[in-house]
Amino acid sequence: MGERALPWRALLLAPFASVPAISLTGLGSSDAGIASDVASGLVFGTLIGLPGAYLGMAIVGLPVYLLLRKLDLLKLWIVCAAGLAVPLAIMHDAPWRMRLGALGAGLAVSVTAYLLLPRSPDLHRHG
Repeated sequence: MGERALPWRALLLAPFASVPAISLTGLGSSDAGIASDVASGLVFGTLIGLPGAYLGMAIVGLPVYLLLRKLDLLKLWIVCAAGLAVPLAIMHDAPWRMRLGALGAGLAVSVTAYLLLPRSPDLHRHG
């Protein structure tokens, strides 16, 4: 497999990181207790966050990856900055709890995608 192949493992698996990120950022959001917050976070993360993460990966994540790869800028901090910038731009008017969930999901997906990228001996050496 060449360096130019699409990173299918990262594209298909990284969005799943949004579910626990959304669950964790929702802790303490209700008076029903932690168990209720985790359960509702998992449901919300699976039904809303996961499809949103796949949509974001397809519309923004893949083009950003291809651009960064072309410019030889695939560094963890740059990928994380992109993973934070997109949800921040989209959710700038949302309540802070929703923004926090979106930022947590964006960061979790971007870090996971970076870690799942195919590695060659010289790729990401200085990441």
